[in-house]
Amino acid sequence: MREQGAALPVRVPWNGFPEVIVHSSICKLKSLPAYYAAKWGDHRAASLIVHSIVRAERTNVAVDYIVPVIQVDGGQYNAIPVAFGAVLAKRIGAKLWLDVCQINKVDHTDASAQDRLQNQPVFGGTAPEGKCLICDDVVTYGATLTNLRGFLVSTGAEVVAASAIGAAYGSTKLEPERSLILDLQRHYGQELETCTKTLGFGSECLTAREAYFLHGVRTLERVRDCFAQGVGSANGVRGIRH
Repeated sequence: MREQGAALPVRVPWNGFPEVIVHSSICKLKSLPAYYAAKWGDHRAASLIVHSIVRAERTNVAVDYIVPVIQVDGGQYNAIPVAFGAVLAKRIGAKLWLDVCQINKVDHTDASAQDRLQNQPVFGGTAPEGKCLICDDVVTYGATLTNLRGFLVSTGAEVVAASAIGAAYGSTKLEPERSLILDLQRHYGQELETCTKTLGFGSECLTAREAYFLHGVRTLERVRDCFAQGVGSANGVRGIRH
């Protein structure tokens, strides 16, 4: 179970949030020679990747700030989202905001759906005042972008869009169909809310891929197992500066 006193992620209602803007593919990203160096903290390698892969026609978004995911994954800092955010900020004419970061440790690289659901990224820091685009290197089940959005909105920012370099199949639409959530609620009843509340939010704030995963679990016992562990351990990272 989640450690007592551990921070919980913040999520907010979807309200028609748009699909994630994707610039390339996960396969293409991982095939680049500089990928692993960038994934393990090399800013120069990350900058080379992003400049080669960002598509200008997908930067037509009017925002005040670009807020990248700043996280430690598997014990290492991933430099790609910040480099991605820097390029987006320059092309859009927005400010890069680096004062919000993930404050716990989760390892989502090659993690299963259940592991991702159990180990939720939690964000902290100082949010900007204005319209924001959030970004990450890839989106799979959507929890990282969703929890970053939730933190920003809950602290007064307006998140109007999300972007990623690559996306897993079915992951660009973060907001699940209403019919899917209603079906889950009918099938699992109040126990679904009891389970999701252990992570800090209601079932209506699940991502589409999280909801599809739970829909396929089928039994209430297995649903309980999906929520049986913690959100992630504390992390001392508090933002970065260049």
